[in-house]
Order: sequence, then structure tokens, then C-alpha cells
Amino acid sequence: MRIFLFSVLLISTFLSFSQRKKKDVAVPLTQEDSLKLEGVLIEAEKQLILENYAKALENFHVALEMNTESSATNFKIAEVLAKSNEGQKALPFGLKAIELDPRNKYYRLGLARIYQSIGFYVDAAKTYEGLVELFPSEENALYELAELYQLTGRKDDMFRVFDLIEAKLGVKEEITREKQRIYMKEGKLDAVIAEYDKLIDAYPNESSYKAELINFLIQNKRLERAEKAIVDYEKTETSSSRITMMKSELAWMRGNHEESLVLLSEAFETNVIDFDSKFQIISNYLVMNTKPETKSKLTQIAVQLAEQFPDEFKAQAFVGDLLYQDGKSRDAVAYYLKAVELNPSNYSVWQNIINVEADLNAYDSVVVHAERALEYFPNQALLYYFAGTGHLINQDLKKAVRVLEQGKKYTVDPNLLTVFYGQLGDAYNGLKESEKSYNAYDKALENGPNNDHVLNNYSYYLSLDNKNLEKALEMSTRLVEQHPNNPTYLDTHGWVLYASGKYKESKKFLEKAVSLDNDGTVIEHYGDVLFQLGEVEEAIKQWERARDLGSASELIGKKISDRKLYE
Repeated sequence: MRIFLFSVLLISTFLSFSQRKKKDVAVPLTQEDSLKLEGVLIEAEKQLILENYAKALENFHVALEMNTESSATNFKIAEVLAKSNEGQKALPFGLKAIELDPRNKYYRLGLARIYQSIGFYVDAAKTYEGLVELFPSEENALYELAELYQLTGRKDDMFRVFDLIEAKLGVKEEITREKQRIYMKEGKLDAVIAEYDKLIDAYPNESSYKAELINFLIQNKRLERAEKAIVDYEKTETSSSRITMMKSELAWMRGNHEESLVLLSEAFETNVIDFDSKFQIISNYLVMNTKPETKSKLTQIAVQLAEQFPDEFKAQAFVGDLLYQDGKSRDAVAYYLKAVELNPSNYSVWQNIINVEADLNAYDSVVVHAERALEYFPNQALLYYFAGTGHLINQDLKKAVRVLEQGKKYTVDPNLLTVFYGQLGDAYNGLKESEKSYNAYDKALENGPNNDHVLNNYSYYLSLDNKNLEKALEMSTRLVEQHPNNPTYLDTHGWVLYASGKYKESKKFLEKAVSLDNDGTVIEHYGDVLFQLGEVEEAIKQWERARDLGSASELIGKKISDRKLYE
């Protein structure tokens, strides 16, 4: 019903101009032509409403042929063309509509917007200027004109229009914000403050503007003015905690950090200030802080915040980060776990939990949390790595293989792929599946030929199996050349030499390894090579040392009692 009435009103407008000109004499349409025109216009409006722009345009052109001097028909053709993204074609019809009805503000608004749609901003501005001249209180035109002056870089004209709007309509927040944005960009802080003052004078009961001004003054170190503004704010503001917070920030900026933190803690005790505001403030303090003792107090306040808002993910994760940075890993994990209970879809927090637990050698927990994280992030290769490594360290080798084999499918980083294959090599070796182990190590070295872990384990296991000792020696030699003082790598190289029958060379490296590490396995190896070289008494002494350390082989007792080498 509303569309029908709207159409009738438009049609009556069209028909009121329905006359033909002949030698400057207006000839009214016949009744038959008027009825025909009415039908054409109804159909045109119908097609326009249905967004069938081609058909609408066709009908409006028919109407224009019947009455070439109709401003409304010209305007409707311009409108349809504009909706069809044919602004250039729309211009002549929009201009003709204004020529026929120069005081119609809707035609001028329409033409200006057509100019804007095709990027003719100068022409659009001129059109709005003409509209404002005819209709000084046309609010939309004033705002559009200001925007166009901004687009065309006419800042002074834009500010002139802003002043005109404020003179007619009063101070408007959106205009104030735009002015402040420009002043901030130009570094005109006094002008920004002056705009705040105007806004506060115009809306004296809006306390948020006063609070904004105080925060701006503090952040820009206008501290004397900020202090006076806080005093004025106290006269009308009922929330003492907000005022306390402002005083805390003021004290901080003056370098009175101890006083500031006392005030901050006091302000945080109440629920008047929302969580986001509190979180933003303490985050800012931590960014600005450079003193360890102050950071410790800020961490205590952050813990207070987390306890006050136990259902806020950000609060729990934030405290976890602070404690982790302070080396309090176990406490950090407790807060991280609270965080993922609230929001399990945050990958970085899961990663922090697993990293901390791995650092603490808590591999049972690593497995539990890596596998739980995989429920939310099934394509994250690193989670498979941690879960698989946890199973490997816990000697659950079949699970380790299953998880690592699955995880490497999601790995594209060659360094990470090297690590996956390296762990698979270890797991398969533990399962006594030597060929699979060697194949995995080979794959690892294809992606990372200098990976220390793989070079060490691969060469060591080859020596234990007495296989491909030449390749084992090449790998272990590279290791000790790169790490001449690493006792583990020295032991591996010495044992490869031992397996190759090169006992004198082996002794040199094992002797150095023993001097660097009091490890039972290394010392037992040293005793073995001494025995091979005929130094039986010294060999037995080394075996006894290895036995006493408790990490030697199962044969160590028999070696000592029988004074004989068993391999």
C-alpha cells in the first residue's frame, strides 16, 4: 500500500508537467495521452522497485518523449542510470532536471551524489555549495560538502563548513572527533584540548568527555592541567574509584611509581571500573615500566585482577605470561590451564603450556595437553611433535610412531620435518625395527643434513649394530669437528672408532669425553677400549667407576668379576 501511494504521488508530479511546447506555446496533453503517460510511469516505477533497471529506463524514456520538459522524468532517468553504475550517462539528465526546476533541493542532492560516484569531487562540491546557498539549513548537504573538501584536500574550507554546521546546529561530537583527528596528525595538542573544552561546555553533564580530557592530558604530559581537571571532575563524579585511577596514572607519569601502585591497587579493589579498562591500564604500566621491583608489584596487581575476574580469559593468560617471564613456570602453567578452560581455541596458550611442561620434563603432562590441544587444532604439526616426543620419552614407542607418522603429514617446514623423522628414527630403533629406523634417519638428513641429534643417534646405532661403519664414521667425524668439546658426541665418535677396530684413536676421544662428563655409559666405553688395548687393570678401575654411577650396562658386574670383556 505504501509503494502504491508513493507511485501515485510521483505520477501526479509527472502529470502536472505534462504539456508540449510548440513555438513557446504550452499545449496540454489530451486526456488519452495523459492516461497513456500515467500507465507508462506506473510501469516504469514498478520496474524500478523490482530493480529491473533496463525496463525502467526504457519506460522513463518513453515518458520523456511524451513530455520533454518534465524535470521529474529527467531526474528519474538520472537516478536509474546512477543505480546502474552509469554515472557519466546520468549527468546530462540530472543537469536538465535542475535547469527545469532550479530550486528543487532533491535534484541537486541527487546530482551531487552522481558526481561523487564517478569521482568528480570538485563538481560535486560546487553542486553542494549551490544547494547550501539556496538552502542554508540543509544539514546533509553541509556534512557531504565537508567530506568532499576533505577528499580534495581543502582543509580550510572543510573547517569553515564545520564552523558553519556548529553555528547552525551546535557542537557535534562527530565533527569534534574529526577536528581532533586532524589536529593530532598535525601535532597540534593545544587545538585538541580546545576542542575537548568546547565539547565539555556544550554537554556539561556528559562526564565521559571530562574523563577523556583528563586521560589525554596525562598521556601527553600536561600534568598541571590534568591535576586541575581531576579536581573539577571530583566535584561532579560520584565514582571515587575512577578518580583514584586517574590519580594513580598522574602519579605514575610524575615518576611516583610507589604512590601510583598503591592508588592503582585501591582502585582495582572495586567493581565500578570494568575489566577492559583495568586490563588496558595495567598493560600500559607494564609497557612503560623499566624497574624489576615495580614489575613484581604490577604482577601482584595482575594476580589480584585475575582473581577478581576468574571468568576472563585475558586475565588468566596475562598472569600466566607475567609469571613465565619471571621464571615461575609452574605457577604460570596453573594460570594458562585456567585460560584454556575458558577459551580452548587459543593456540598460543596451549603452546605455552606444552613448552613449559617440556622444560620441566613433565612429559606425562605434555602428552595429555598436546593431545587435548589436537582436538581443537588437528592440523598443527608441532602438537603432534610434542605428543609423539612425550610418548617416546615415556617409552610408549608404538604410540610415539603412530602420532609422529600422522603429524609429519602436516609439516611443510624442512627443519621441523627433520625433527619428526629424527624422532621416528629413535622410536623405530627402540622397537628393534632397524631398517625403518635407518630410513627415517636418512629422510631426516635429506631435509637437515647437519642435524646434530640425527647425526649422533644414527651413527651410534649403526655402530651398535656393526653396520655401515664407514657411513657412521663420516657422520660422527662431522659431529666432533663441529662440537669438539661435547662429551656425548665425543663418546659416539669414540664408540664408532671402537666398532671399527680403531682402538688407539677411540681411546683418545673417549678419554676426552670422560674428562668432560662423569657418565656411567661413557666411562664403561672407556674401560672397554682400555681392555682392548691391554690395559686391563685400568679398564677394571673404569668399569668399577661406571658401576658405582649406576648407569652402566647389565654386563658391567660380569666384566668386573670375570676380569673379561663382554659385548
